[in-house]
Amino acid sequence: MFHKKGIKKINKRTLRDGSKVDSYDKPIDLIIHTKAPAKWKLIDLETGQEYIGSEIPHGTFAEVLRNKVMNGVIGSWFKTKGRDI
Repeated sequence: MFHKKGIKKINKRTLRDGSKVDSYDKPIDLIIHTKAPAKWKLIDLETGQEYIGSEIPHGTFAEVLRNKVMNGVIGSWFKTKGRDI
């Protein structure tokens, strides 16, 4: 099965709670647009690793982001609080 722009679903990965998620042959970026990056925390549901948001000092980030958007390789977020996932 193919996703946007030729990204191919290759297998399933097992999360810590035993549920399964799709894995693709190419990475898909997930981006948070915020004025307060340090308030965000990302938890890897496969490994349990946690990440806290920080400023991005990379001078060409905007250009990289525009290219990824144009090529359709950016995933999306959804709210999980109060929702079965």
